[in-house]
Parts: sequence; structure tokens; C-alpha cells
Amino acid sequence: MNDNPMKSRGRLTRAALVAVALAGSLCVHPRPISAAASGPPIEIYAILTTSGNGAFFGQAEANALKVAEPRINAAGGIGGRPVHFVVLDDQGNPATTVQLVSDLIVKKVSLFLGPGTPAACFAATPLIDKAGPVAMCLNPSGHPSPGSYLFVPYADSTEVASAILRYFRERGITRIALLNATDASGRDADRAFAYAFRLRENRNLVDVADEHYNTSDITVAAQLSRIKAAAPQAVVSFQSGSPLGTVLHGLHDAGMDVPVATSGGNMTYGQMQAYAGFLPTDMLFSGTIAWVPGDIGPGPIRDAQLAYVAALKSAGMRPEAGAVTVWDPALIAVDVLRAVGPHAEAGNVRAYLANLHGWVGAQGVYDFKSYPQHGVGANAEIVMRWDAANGTFVPASRRGGALRK
Repeated sequence: MNDNPMKSRGRLTRAALVAVALAGSLCVHPRPISAAASGPPIEIYAILTTSGNGAFFGQAEANALKVAEPRINAAGGIGGRPVHFVVLDDQGNPATTVQLVSDLIVKKVSLFLGPGTPAACFAATPLIDKAGPVAMCLNPSGHPSPGSYLFVPYADSTEVASAILRYFRERGITRIALLNATDASGRDADRAFAYAFRLRENRNLVDVADEHYNTSDITVAAQLSRIKAAAPQAVVSFQSGSPLGTVLHGLHDAGMDVPVATSGGNMTYGQMQAYAGFLPTDMLFSGTIAWVPGDIGPGPIRDAQLAYVAALKSAGMRPEAGAVTVWDPALIAVDVLRAVGPHAEAGNVRAYLANLHGWVGAQGVYDFKSYPQHGVGANAEIVMRWDAANGTFVPASRRGGALRK
């Protein structure tokens, strides 16, 4: 991936220009890119979890789409017609996800955003993997095979785990315990961290305890008793949504105030407010460079990041997990449909997206040729920390998990 902002300047795509234009005052053109869209809307479906365990995350995604929609349409929509994002709630239930995806297949849609959770992406994959429609899974846990109709526009979960362990390693933390759920998300986290622990550079790190719990459990006291006996210097628990609250409450009750690393899906202000009474002193998350606008210097990536932040601010919103996660995929989807046409067959959509490169977004320069099915790699990853004193998320690492000094 060419993520050098100076080198990528010459390859700034129309999608990136539109992303910059979304902020209004940051527009790089003295006049609108095109006339405002009109006529019957082109619907782009998004399968999100706006209720249930992942509601904090899914609602932030839905709100971000509401912010993006009128700005996309002010820039001409798709072929002069307005875009409308249709949010479908899977309620955090993979069975519901399967039904919603099946309905979209019957409708013969060519592309949709989501699903939003690991379990939902895993459930949807067999339905669309070989024949479509194109799905843009909104979390890093999907592992699409080459040529699949499933795309995951983030670093793979193994790269996320590697960034977390690099951060711990450079802090001098060597004894780490895992407490993951037994569901699909937890199993994927187990595999990702097992891979990261095996890397040569992590040979001095020790997985001192490996415990599990059910997402419906109301206590993890027994698991934490065993973890505490192993004397970890940090705990990893990669479950999004309300189950993380159970883990954090248990750690607080057990008197374990060690650094805790979790999924970026928990980086929502609602969760931090709800968990304020029992958060650890050092609460860490997997994030992306979109969380730190301008950190990599001036250029088109920074422009796209600032446009994203300004667009949310204009709607009275702050960047949080769901908004970060859905922003680039939504703009990529619009740009793909602009190129191939809103009524293109799924195969044409997949072929265009698989060859897309040089697309500049808030998470960097996407190159689906160099990073098949993903577009970005480990260099888009950054470890974030909750700053309780200021009520916000701040960077704890540089790209790839390197410790900030």
C-alpha cells in the first residue's frame, strides 16, 4: 500500500475529493463538484446492530450514515440521483442477519454495507461468498478468501492483535491474560492472538491464562479468580458491547487494576459513560489512524480525516467507533456504484472493487490490489486509550502499535 501522503497526492480520486467536500469549509474546489442530486433515490442497504448487545456501536454507524447521506447528495449523488442508506437492524442475532441477507439476495441488490459484528459476518459469508452480492463487513474479523464477494475494508484481526502485543511489548508488559467469549467473535480473537503470540518478535511474551465466558453470563468471577492467580500485567478481552461491561465489572470487583485491551468496537462515548464507575485506569482499544487526524502529516489523507471530523461536528457528533468504521466503506460503496452504475450486476461490482487502488480515505490509502479483500493493512492500526479526565479517546501508539514517545 502506498500510504505516503505525498506520493499519493497525485492519485487523489474523485471519491477522496468528495470526502473532502463533505466538510464544506475544507472543500478543495471553489464551486460544487456537480449539481445536487434529484429524482428517485438509489438505495444502499446497511445491515447494522442498532439494538441488542452491539447497539452502542450500531447506532453510531447509523448516525454517521445520516450525516454522510445529504453531503453525498449535495455533491451529485450517484449519476445525479440521490443516495439513501437503508438501515436494517439484525439485533445482534446472526440468525436474523442470515434472513436479512437472504432478503437482499432475493431483491438482487449488487452491494450492501455490513454486517456490523464478527458473528454476523461469519454467518453471512456462506450466503454471498461465491456469487454475491458484495458485502462490506464492518469489522476486522472477517477472513474472506481471494476472489470472494466479501470485503473487509480494515486490517485483518491478526494484524490488530499483533499491534496490541507490539504495544504491550514496547511498554515492557510481558505477562498477558486472555478472557474472550465463546461466540464467533471470541473464537476469532483467540485465533488472532494465538497467531500474534507465535510471532518471533513476541517470543518473550507469555499468555499466562486463557479463559472464556458466555455472552449471557452475568458474572466472570470464577474465570477472573484463575486469571488473578496467574499474576498478569495486562488483560485482553475482545468482546464488543454489553458483555465487556460484565468483564470490566468483574475486574473491578476482583481488585485487578491492570491495563485492559479490547476491540475498537467498544470505543463509544455511551459505553464509557455507562462503565465509568468500574473502568480500569488504563483502558485500551484497537483503533485506526482515522482517530488521530493529521498525525501522519499534511496531505490528502489528512484532508479526508479532517473532512470526516468536520462533517460529524456539523451534526453535533464526535468521532466514535461506529462512525469511524462505516465512513470510508460508505464512501467507497458510493464511488464504486458511480463507476459501474447503480444497477450493475454483483460480479461487476466485485471486479471493480477488487481492482480499486489509490482511494484516499480517513483510514489511509486503500489498495485492494496490494491488500486483497481489505484495502489496508497493519499500518492503518493504532492503539487508543480512554482519557477519563478529559472524557475522550487519545492515541497510545503510533501506526502498527509502536509506542508513542
